[in-house]
Amino acid sequence: MKNKKSIFYRLREITVPLFALLVSFYFGAHAFKSVVTQNMLADEIAALKFRQDSLKSERKVLEFHVGLISSNHVDPDYLDELVRKNLGFSHPDEIIIPR
Repeated sequence: MKNKKSIFYRLREITVPLFALLVSFYFGAHAFKSVVTQNMLADEIAALKFRQDSLKSERKVLEFHVGLISSNHVDPDYLDELVRKNLGFSHPDEIIIPR
């Protein structure tokens, strides 16, 4: 009978530290996963900022070209370049130099 009490007593003494260790391991694993995910998101943010900057520069170029053919004032040289390049009104021996 003394052995049975001793076994249950030892098991009860081990249960609390073992539970605390398992809970610590659980939260530690989630913390590690969180750090890895945060690093991946930081890399993705950097890539998206680079893409945003390139799109902004492309937008500035497009706004410049739209300004050249706006309804208020049409740049005749640019209009001539667009017509020759896109509609095929250029001769085979012509060289079109884009802006």
